[in-house]
Amino acid sequence: MVQRQSRNQGKELLDEAAQLVKKGIDAVAFSEHFFGPSGRLRSLWDTDEERRKLVNSRTYKMLQRQFAVLRSRDATSFEQDMERLSGRLTITVPKSLHAALRTEAAQEGVSLSELIRLKMGISYRQFMYLMTTSEPLRKKIA
Repeated sequence: MVQRQSRNQGKELLDEAAQLVKKGIDAVAFSEHFFGPSGRLRSLWDTDEERRKLVNSRTYKMLQRQFAVLRSRDATSFEQDMERLSGRLTITVPKSLHAALRTEAAQEGVSLSELIRLKMGISYRQFMYLMTTSEPLRKKIA
């Protein structure tokens, strides 16, 4: 009975994965959806033994293969985009923001371009994580 239920869950997960791929999911979202702490696979085990069985299952291995295919596809797409880009970006900001950035760059001892590259190098998700977990950072920004 458990074996049959497990097979049905495996088929459902693989069908779900196929639908997500068909809709154009990227590798990061796929990984979070299935393998992340709140991912679909997490609900399938409660003990270390159940987790080991899951990791060795056909379903898990097929999801890992699909993830590898998506990572490869995303990397190829990224590389193609990189070839087409010049590396130059022009944006318009309020004069007050421009002045504040220039002042901060001078205080940090870096060029304005370097400061902006550093600030753009952190994702919004990373920034929000830091904001919610770092009391000193929240105080510094506030």
